[in-house]
Amino acid sequence: MDEQHLIKLLRVPAGIVDDSGTVLLTNPAWDQFETMVDHAGKEYSELNRLIRAPHIKKECQKIWRGKNESFEYYFRTIARDHCQLSITKCNENRMLFQVLPAVDSGVVAENAVDVLESMNEAFFSLDENWCFTYVNHEAEKVLFKSREELIGKNMWLLFPDAWGTNFEEHYFKTMHDQIPTRFEEYYGPIKSWFEVTAYPNRQGGLSVYFRNINKQKEMEKSLWQSANSDHLTGLPNRRYSYELMKDYIEKNHPFTIYFLDLDQFKIINDLYGHDVGDRLIHKIGMRLQKNLPEEITISRLGGDEYLILVPDLLDKAEVEDLGNRLIGMFSKAFVLQDRPEIHVEPSVGVSQFPKDGNLVDTLIDKADIAMYEAKKKQLTKAVMYDPVMHESVSRDLIIQQELKKVIERGELEFVYQPQIDSRRNWITGVEVLTRWTHPVLGPVSPAEFIPIAETSGMMEKLTRYQLDWCLSKFSDWRKHFSFDGVIAFNISSGLFRNKNFIAFLEQVIREHKIPFDQIELEITENIQLFSHKESVQTLERLRDLGIRVAIDDFGTGYSTLSYLNQFPVDKIKIDKHFTDQIMTDIKGEAILVSIIKLANSLELDVLAEGVETEEQRDFLKMNGCSDMQGYYYFKPMTLTECEQFYYEKVLKERVPE
Repeated sequence: MDEQHLIKLLRVPAGIVDDSGTVLLTNPAWDQFETMVDHAGKEYSELNRLIRAPHIKKECQKIWRGKNESFEYYFRTIARDHCQLSITKCNENRMLFQVLPAVDSGVVAENAVDVLESMNEAFFSLDENWCFTYVNHEAEKVLFKSREELIGKNMWLLFPDAWGTNFEEHYFKTMHDQIPTRFEEYYGPIKSWFEVTAYPNRQGGLSVYFRNINKQKEMEKSLWQSANSDHLTGLPNRRYSYELMKDYIEKNHPFTIYFLDLDQFKIINDLYGHDVGDRLIHKIGMRLQKNLPEEITISRLGGDEYLILVPDLLDKAEVEDLGNRLIGMFSKAFVLQDRPEIHVEPSVGVSQFPKDGNLVDTLIDKADIAMYEAKKKQLTKAVMYDPVMHESVSRDLIIQQELKKVIERGELEFVYQPQIDSRRNWITGVEVLTRWTHPVLGPVSPAEFIPIAETSGMMEKLTRYQLDWCLSKFSDWRKHFSFDGVIAFNISSGLFRNKNFIAFLEQVIREHKIPFDQIELEITENIQLFSHKESVQTLERLRDLGIRVAIDDFGTGYSTLSYLNQFPVDKIKIDKHFTDQIMTDIKGEAILVSIIKLANSLELDVLAEGVETEEQRDFLKMNGCSDMQGYYYFKPMTLTECEQFYYEKVLKERVPE
């Protein structure tokens, strides 16, 4: 019986998936299946998303490898129906997924209890007579009563003050109308506000999820009453901090201010949405407030900017000490409900009264300039203002303005660095690198102008120009030299969320008649890209076309194995930092070898960047990394140099040692 006929015969939701995780065939019940929740309480809106969950994919890999013949996974729907996901292997590269009613009630019950007990939310269930049938540990803490005091007892007798309140109205409505209700209510005897969600259950009773929201209510009250508080964090706002500094200045009271700005906060907002960004801002304010002395004033100036005001003129050592303390507060990830851990780092600038000025705006501007210096140089310390920093800021503004004219004036140049297979001593591809020589500024480093291009909105324009120009030349190479290697481009992660740019990328490749499998996109690893659903989906679509995806500078960014296992990637490029450790640092060598083994175990290509010596080449080859790039083989070459090189060397089918 063929797969299509089999799927049609099955009345339960069923699908056929290949060994790459692609869903090949489904029946109508599969697409119409309702929203579900796994053991960890994570919600999935469709079965396609559930089967791509890490724990499911891990079990599928065991089946592909022959370690297991099948796998059953129990979960529930939002309507609280318990189900079993059954996975069996059809043939060598096909697998059948079916959703069946759960048959092992003992396992289901055990899993359900595990979920309920691991939740941060409080939960209890009632029967049709309003008696408690189950209470989780969190509910015991919130209600200040043990399970023994609650189970089997009537709710209204134990909590008589709930009668005649929103609790009564919504609970009766839920049970009578058989619809979920959500509400907030204050319960006087334990002086607590609660956020409550009630669901009807099949036995005629209720399932109730709730949490204490006293802090939230207190903050709302404070924000409503105080004109000097930030609406988002509850911290003092810009107005309050300005007035406080003016008061200090009038009294000639010395003080030190720390201007704190979050790095790449815009990406977090784009990635998770402004609601999550706002919650992160609040979490950061709470962490600062919790870990700094009361005499220090913490205020939010707006956006992702915070001001820490110390009512004292700190010396250099004291400034560095408090700066390190501030930055250290961000070493631990921020955890938000229903979201992965968020890592964020600050840049910190410092100015002082009266040393750096006697006007509030002047002091803020100078602390801001010092902060920008820390951000530009990626310094993990607080930077004190220095007058020479004005020159650096002016140069950046000039670069930002000049970037708008760079294409029209033809100042961009593209160079190509070959990628080598050291086993065959043969070129497998070239990486495109951008160079800019300004008529007045002279050569401007990519490390300097690319970040400015990204923050000023010029990155897409520059990348489009680079792709069109280089692919045009690459098309000529293929015709003249029969080159079958890849051409690799570094693409800013933010562009993968730009649908217009992705459409342009596909179009320009087709226009120049280049096979998709000769295109490689290099992207820098970061959590924003790894966990952004639309970015991942875009890369999956590009890979379906045949485009290769490489993680550039691997090991220097957000190297999380759980993301790497799920991320659509073909190659890992090891950063030069690790190559430089060869023969100089044993621990660095160990990390390098581990990265190579990781890539090989995940069946990914691995290339080492920055290979400059014979010893580095031999070490890498010996440890399983044969693809290399660096000055030992070739420096980046201009177009003319490349054409001459191909004519003289590649056509002879050998690359010199």
